[in-house]
Amino acid sequence: MLYKTATAHKLLFMFMFLLILNFSLSQGDELQLLLSFKSSINDPSGFLSNWNSSTPLCMWHGITCNNFSRIKVIELTEKNISWTISSSIFHLSEIEFINLSINQFSGQIFNDLVSSVSLRYLNLSCNNLTGTIPNCSISLEILDLSRNMLFGKIPPQIGQCSNLKELDLGGNNLAGRIPSSISNISNLLMLSLDRNELIGKIPRALGKLKSLKGIYFGNNYLSGKIPQEFGNLTNIKNLYLHNNNLNGQIPSSLGNLTNLQYLYLYRNMLTGLLPKSLFGLKKLIHLDLSENHLFGEIPELIIELQSLEGLQLVSNDFTGKIPNALTSLPYLRRIAIYSNNLIGEISSLICNLSSIEVIDLGDNSLNGTIPPCLGNFSKGLSILDLHMNSFHGTIPETFGKDCGLRYLNFKENKLEGSLPRSMANCRNLELMDFGGNKLNGTFPYWLDTLPELQVLVLQSNKLCGVLQSSKTIHPFPKLRILDLANNEFAGPLPEGIIKNMKAMMNLNEQQSSLQYMQGEYYNYYVNLIVKGFCVIYFHISKTFASIDLSNNNFHGEIPSVIGKLSSLRGLNLSYNSLSGHIPTSMGNLTNLEWLDLSSNKLTGQIPDELKDMTFLACLNLSHNRLIGPIPQGQQFSTFENGSYEGNMALCGFPLSKACNNDGRKRSSPSFLKEADDSETKISFGWNVVLMGYGCGLIFGVIIGYVTFRNGEPKWFVTLYRVKYHRKGRRCSRN
Repeated sequence: MLYKTATAHKLLFMFMFLLILNFSLSQGDELQLLLSFKSSINDPSGFLSNWNSSTPLCMWHGITCNNFSRIKVIELTEKNISWTISSSIFHLSEIEFINLSINQFSGQIFNDLVSSVSLRYLNLSCNNLTGTIPNCSISLEILDLSRNMLFGKIPPQIGQCSNLKELDLGGNNLAGRIPSSISNISNLLMLSLDRNELIGKIPRALGKLKSLKGIYFGNNYLSGKIPQEFGNLTNIKNLYLHNNNLNGQIPSSLGNLTNLQYLYLYRNMLTGLLPKSLFGLKKLIHLDLSENHLFGEIPELIIELQSLEGLQLVSNDFTGKIPNALTSLPYLRRIAIYSNNLIGEISSLICNLSSIEVIDLGDNSLNGTIPPCLGNFSKGLSILDLHMNSFHGTIPETFGKDCGLRYLNFKENKLEGSLPRSMANCRNLELMDFGGNKLNGTFPYWLDTLPELQVLVLQSNKLCGVLQSSKTIHPFPKLRILDLANNEFAGPLPEGIIKNMKAMMNLNEQQSSLQYMQGEYYNYYVNLIVKGFCVIYFHISKTFASIDLSNNNFHGEIPSVIGKLSSLRGLNLSYNSLSGHIPTSMGNLTNLEWLDLSSNKLTGQIPDELKDMTFLACLNLSHNRLIGPIPQGQQFSTFENGSYEGNMALCGFPLSKACNNDGRKRSSPSFLKEADDSETKISFGWNVVLMGYGCGLIFGVIIGYVTFRNGEPKWFVTLYRVKYHRKGRRCSRN
């Protein structure tokens, strides 16, 4: 008995020894695999500095082990690691979780994920990986390869990944059709294929995936109709099919999606009426059907969408009035129905929307007056856009001290009167556009106290008066775009205002050119005259600066201080009565892309310093009184005759009139005086000539009469004959 017990103990000891030996060998293998992975990458931040043989494996940064000290998790997200991914980490026998997202990995993606029989989670998103979609392990539940540079088609074998719950292949260069085999992944909860180059119809078989909670197919080239079978996806919360080529009507079966919260169908070619079934989606939070061909009235049934926070029906063909039912939606934060055919007035009931942040009803046929309550009914209202309608009357004087407006656009209506002083309470205003109305009065000087104002457009109104220097210590601290064109302003250009426009100086050093003006849910935009054309900037760069004071009655010289506005991209002072020379300081405007000084009374030569404006693409100096040579070289070699026409004393390329070696045009002094507007002197010179001619004629007639009466004038005949013969010989040689 004792022998048997001892033998059992020996066997147990041997088994444990072999197990420990096997474990130590396996751990050694894992060490080598991870060191091989480390050797293939670049780690500039030193996050993997303790990945060495002297540190216990389970204490390495980004490594988590299971209860048996085997590697279970590798978490290296957002560590700025670059170079290539070694496939060695996918040979770890018990690895379950790998996250290498948001790094700089490049190179072709591996194709042996199937060898990792234990891997459940793999995230390689936001890298620079290339190649095609790899095979996946049967155990894999979450696969995220989004925002890389993968190409090719989605393989039909993807349907064999039967345990997948989340599949994200968005933001790549995948082409071809969506394989219907994806419908075999019965446990799939999320399917994202957005931002690729996929074509063809959406497979109807996807309607079998009743567990789906999110479909993201936006920003592709998908065509055909939205499958009626999508009405079977009763668990879905997010349906994103935007920015494709889908056509036909919105299927009424979508009304079965009782859990749907976000429906994005914008930028397609959908047509027809809004299906009534949509208004049964009680949990719908955001509905965006913009930029389609939908028509008809917006039904009062919209009152059923009591959870709705955002409604966007932009750029369709909706008609009728704004439904009063909108004013009864308690959580509504955003209304955008611009560019339709809506008519009627805005009801004051709209001010019942206490949660509203964005109201955009521009580019319709709305009329009446602007409800006074819009100025002060909601502290949260940041966007108010009513442009291109037919509103009349005055702008309400109701902007309170708690005004939260950031963007205010009443452009191209029929508004009269002056800007209300109460707008000075809107301390957060960043953009104001009141162009194309009938506003009158003088310039609203109180605007220069607004600390955040960056864009001010008052063009095409009836504003008048002299622009005087501001009394504010730091006027317009952030103003970058100023458009006062087509008004009746007079007097000299406001040197005091110009020299204080600090935001137009050194903008490129303060901001990134990739930053744009925008609200939380809204991109700011503005219409400007650029290089003679009307341009809509749908994204306003924070480094963009321009001034347009054209078509007013400004006179006097252009102040040299304008050369300090070094970040200006555009300057238009045309159609005024400006005189004097073009200041040489304009050569400091090295970022200028267009300059229009046409139709003024400018004199002198074109400064050579303008050649320093190497970005200048459009120059118009026509119809002034400029003289002398046109600067040559750099961008001046690209401008045509039209840039200089109407300046009779200019010379040099591209004009046909050559210049003398000293740089002056071959012209008589009287011609240059004419170019300098010396009409009085020229008139006086001709009067003298005419008077002398008349007096000489009378005196000659009298002397001739006396001479001929007293006898033959032999000396006169002889002299005349000699001169006549000399003249004849000279003509014959010619």
